[in-house]
Amino acid sequence: QLFSIEMLDASGIDIRATFFREAVDKFHPMLECDKVYTFSGGRSKVANQQYNTCKSEFELTFDQNAEIHLQADTNNISHQLYEFVPIAGLENVEPAEYVDIIGIVRNISTPSTIVSKKSGKELMKCELTVVDDSGAEVICTIWGERAMNAPTEFQNTPIVAFRRARVSDYGGRTLSASGGNCVKVNPQVPEVDRIMDWWQQGGSSGEGVKKMTSSTGGMSRFPEFKDRKTISAIKEENLGCNIPDKPEYISFKGSITFIKSDREGGAWYPACSNADEPCKNRYKVNQGTDGMWYCDKCNKSYNDCMYRFVFSATISDATSTTWVSVFDDQAKVLLDGLTADELHTSYNEGGGQEVYEAVFNKPQFTDWVFTCKVKQEMVQDEMRIRTSIQSIHKMDYAKEGRSLLNSILTF
Repeated sequence: QLFSIEMLDASGIDIRATFFREAVDKFHPMLECDKVYTFSGGRSKVANQQYNTCKSEFELTFDQNAEIHLQADTNNISHQLYEFVPIAGLENVEPAEYVDIIGIVRNISTPSTIVSKKSGKELMKCELTVVDDSGAEVICTIWGERAMNAPTEFQNTPIVAFRRARVSDYGGRTLSASGGNCVKVNPQVPEVDRIMDWWQQGGSSGEGVKKMTSSTGGMSRFPEFKDRKTISAIKEENLGCNIPDKPEYISFKGSITFIKSDREGGAWYPACSNADEPCKNRYKVNQGTDGMWYCDKCNKSYNDCMYRFVFSATISDATSTTWVSVFDDQAKVLLDGLTADELHTSYNEGGGQEVYEAVFNKPQFTDWVFTCKVKQEMVQDEMRIRTSIQSIHKMDYAKEGRSLLNSILTF
């Protein structure tokens, strides 16, 4: 049993403090954010930088013998310490680093739940689209009870400050804000006036805003009509080559016109059956003469393997056609939830080639909305552009109609 807080004093240096066992029951009910306290009786140790993002090189621990007293606020201590980064500057921030941003919440997704692969627990999430006067927007995910209340709390385009949001390169750049006090609505900081002036003088139109997050920033999001391009844009905009060593993302509506499923052995590969780290059922395994499946990643042998889809396909729209790589998660959506294990079993236990081909023929010439990653890669000593599907949504014509109507209303 424990809980942690972050404290800031008049020096402008913040420090993390953790309370254990009996101290949790004693002090958790009395401590409130933005209140001033004196602390004594704690112990100091060198901070573990893997889990501690505070500026101090040390961190504190308190037990039930600590002395903590509420004091009058003389306004000589800031309530929060921010070091804001322009949203447009996020492309220069490395993944897994933490940043502070401030901007206007332009859009709120519908709260949804996911199951954590690490804990197995169900988590509530909500994606906020945040824009600032650097002319860029990014998706920031908030979690828990605050995600559930997000449509109410963040309505009417408020200015919001995010403190120590974690940067990810999933779908370009995305942010994740955890902890109740790391998201502040209408903060009392000088940047508020500047951003509000920009918003009122034309920023609210959304014209020319650079998207730091592609539509794949959240797999649950259906790419809106206004966020899409055509397949021809891959070549016309030289996607995959504009940012050295960085992928670019594009969303478009198209039809599957061909699936190359005639790969030797089947449109799958044998993956490690270990669902935990470091493999998580992703890495290829090889079968030995003893019938066991050996994994180089975790250096172990297993009785069984898990088959995962991998194949290529062509997608067409009115402007062009492109080859794409299709991996397991997206293939299962395309094939109505069928797993590679199930198809492998069916193929080898009597289904044969006819059933196998029927599975891949069914989704051909059907409409989908895709988000793809485009990246320049070295293939056989030659640089090539590789396009791979990151998310796939079956065409929902009711949702598509609403998306088109919203786009029309913006003109």
